[in-house]
Amino acid sequence: MSGYAPGSSSGGMSPGDGQTTKVSVSAARLSLKDREVLCHVFCKCRSIGVATQAGRIQRQRCVEQRLDFANDVSKDGTGVPTEYRPEQPYDMTEEPPAPIMNYDDPLEPHSSVRQWIRDVWPSKGKKYQSGDVRRPDVVIVNDPSQPPVQSNIKTVVEMKFPGDRYRPDQEDDYIEIAGSPAKFAHLGATECGCGDDDGQKKTAASRQPAPQSDLDELYGGGSAAPGGPPLPPMPPTPAPAW
Repeated sequence: MSGYAPGSSSGGMSPGDGQTTKVSVSAARLSLKDREVLCHVFCKCRSIGVATQAGRIQRQRCVEQRLDFANDVSKDGTGVPTEYRPEQPYDMTEEPPAPIMNYDDPLEPHSSVRQWIRDVWPSKGKKYQSGDVRRPDVVIVNDPSQPPVQSNIKTVVEMKFPGDRYRPDQEDDYIEIAGSPAKFAHLGATECGCGDDDGQKKTAASRQPAPQSDLDELYGGGSAAPGGPPLPPMPPTPAPAW
């Protein structure tokens, strides 16, 4: 299918309702196929979300579950996931940022980033800080049979539901993961044409906190997620041997 060139302001058809919607410059960086797939998921999750036992509606979790299900189906049929990787964590202390993958499966993200930090961070010789690990909503890869390293990234996509805001440095870090501003795209209700967007894109300069998931603090908002174990302390520096 034809794609939309960066900087395009073309309109497109919103999924399912036949309504023409204005496409932002950022969203226009997505191909027609990618925008249709992700907007379909976005609009479904905007309507229903995933409810927690405490009654909180997690729309980002809904996106993750739907894309994970599609990846599982794809792996059963083809042996590899789709090109859409939800909630893929990256180590921002590496250059370029490195995907944090399962030790046994280089195509699967690590199942516990907290455990990965406990295993890996002491060897870095510095204290873990907020934002050292980032987790974009969706990473689109060029080759689904290869890990989501920067050279294999087609687009990093951040979805913002109404009321969501960008945290300080969040967008800049996602552009760093992608490797170029042209490989970063923002999607909201306006871009997808599924209702008014009272959470239109705000830049990091607005500095308005808006947790996106129970692990939001771990990925750039604080030192530990609510209700979760604290991040591991750095071991004391050994005294030099004289």
